[in-house]
Amino acid sequence: MCLSTVYRGAKAPENEILKNVMLIECSDGVVTLTDIMGREEKIRGEIKSADLTGGTVVVAPKN
Repeated sequence: MCLSTVYRGAKAPENEILKNVMLIECSDGVVTLTDIMGREEKIRGEIKSADLTGGTVVVAPKN
């Protein structure tokens, strides 16, 4: 199973949005993250990078 940690802007501990993310959906400028417990976070922005072997995703926020 490949799970990821998602960060806002850059990969840094203080930018962490959600761990153990199993699903990422993008629609109309909103990135919706869902973790393995079913918790959901929505961030206005777009995916900047995704390292699937390293388990990290960076979302570039939009205002």
